Amino acid sequence: MSPSPALAASLALLSALGFAFSTSFQHLAAGRVQLTVTHPLLVLLQLLRSPRWLAGSTIGLTAWLLHAVALNLGTLALVQPLILLGVVLAVLVRSGLDRRWPRNHELIGVAVTIASLIAVVSVADTSHEGRAAPTGWMLAVAGTGVVIALVVTRFANQMPRRGVAAFVLGMTAGMLFGITACLMKVVGQAISDHGFVGFLATWSPWVLLSCALLAMSLNQRAYQLSRLSHSMPVLNVTSVLLSIVLGALLFDESLPTSPLTLAIQAVGLLGIAWGLFRIADAGASSRRVSDSPRRSAT
Repeated sequence: MSPSPALAASLALLSALGFAFSTSFQHLAAGRVQLTVTHPLLVLLQLLRSPRWLAGSTIGLTAWLLHAVALNLGTLALVQPLILLGVVLAVLVRSGLDRRWPRNHELIGVAVTIASLIAVVSVADTSHEGRAAPTGWMLAVAGTGVVIALVVTRFANQMPRRGVAAFVLGMTAGMLFGITACLMKVVGQAISDHGFVGFLATWSPWVLLSCALLAMSLNQRAYQLSRLSHSMPVLNVTSVLLSIVLGALLFDESLPTSPLTLAIQAVGLLGIAWGLFRIADAGASSRRVSDSPRRSAT
């Protein structure tokens, strides 16, 4: 596909809206899975019985397809930060599900996150066509990510503090989502080269599927273990940061080089992390307040 930054940005925003609904539905469903179910794949099997989770996954699949097209029309540095707007839009979705208006501290988090995303995108490479990723390096990156994820899963289940385990799982899932974004660009190129049937005979869709399923499993396990503020901010910042770095290493996209642009991007990433933490923590606090009367009544 020919590069089209404007169309890529538009599709990324639509994808972000889909992810907002998907994330909200999935988190509500994952929170109802018993904590005695610890293996990420078993958690996923439990969730397959939840209509709410299935609805969220269907919306998420549509958003994912839009995301894939956006990645093949624009750079990772442009598309990946815009996808984070899904978390911001999820504030409105969660408020609707909870039948309340967003609170002031949630809105502060939203404002900081949006401003920080603008800062990151403003200094990013948004139009560079780049190159196809070398197959050997892409497979090496994906394989390393899978091995790290499997090791982390084993140790996270033994951690006594659920918040720390959720943080570690969130960071690992973010790493895999960053790798998955790169693989989506590779799959897009395979479809362009071999067609919608022929690309299935290549390695890329199967490696992508494996990484995506593992990333989703780790994400759901983190949701199950603890509140969103322990896993969601680090997941998203890790995903964006890694995808930008891999975009430069594998696809020859440009990175900011001047001290000013590097500082803007660093401050932007820190602002995203802080804003997402405020958003996630505010949502968790409001649910604890709304649940307290029911607990006391029982």
